[in-house]
Amino acid sequence: MGDSRGKTIVVAGGGIVLVLILLFLVRGPSVSGTITYRERIPLSPGAVVKISLNDTSYADGPSELVARQTITDPGQVPIDFRLAYPREAINSLSTYSISVRIEEADGRLAFINDTAYDVITHGNPSNVDMVLVMVEPPPEMVEGEWTPSDNAPVEQPVGVVETHMIWEGTQALIRVVYQVAATDGCYRIGREEATIEGRIVDITVTAWVPAPTPWAMDCSDRSLELDSILDLGNSLETGETYTVRVNGEPFLTFTSP
Repeated sequence: MGDSRGKTIVVAGGGIVLVLILLFLVRGPSVSGTITYRERIPLSPGAVVKISLNDTSYADGPSELVARQTITDPGQVPIDFRLAYPREAINSLSTYSISVRIEEADGRLAFINDTAYDVITHGNPSNVDMVLVMVEPPPEMVEGEWTPSDNAPVEQPVGVVETHMIWEGTQALIRVVYQVAATDGCYRIGREEATIEGRIVDITVTAWVPAPTPWAMDCSDRSLELDSILDLGNSLETGETYTVRVNGEPFLTFTSP
């Protein structure tokens, strides 16, 4: 009885493996992944996601379509996808990329990918997590006339935590510690400048952040601490006292050795 039951389990296990192999062969190769975007904009029930696998081997020439998939009523991001393609269409020497566009129910092109997501060949993966960029927001979220430039990042002073002097002999350095949002897309380094006028050292440290629109991603959680180190050179006068202002606010005074 025990031996018979054991043999049955082995056969059943072998049957499961065979079924999985057959399913793989029937389904064929595919590229899978997720699709998302950073803006706080919900998709409508009539939205359509269009995914294509293209041969992009020739940078100066048009890409060749290998396979495509359309997802209707995708729900909200992140959106899962699996795009099957014919195995014989792939050349190991060629380059292949995934492209995505989301079209809204009103016909508006809402999101596309502006980053190349290479897949399959040359060591590239068959699973990608794609982040799209906005092309046009919903008209009900726009006040007045909207242009793509309205969505461009804006330059803002960073939120300074503290400022320190660093001396290397007579050479003066100023270290500015500040906090920004750790979320990808919330911060890009801006200007780092230092000027001396009289006994005032003016430091400017800025960042490029998302434009303050109703759909802008949430960048309020400033949990990432960074610093900038600015070189004042040897332009300070010995024995003189200076005031350091960072983005217009006084932070410290020091006397030059």
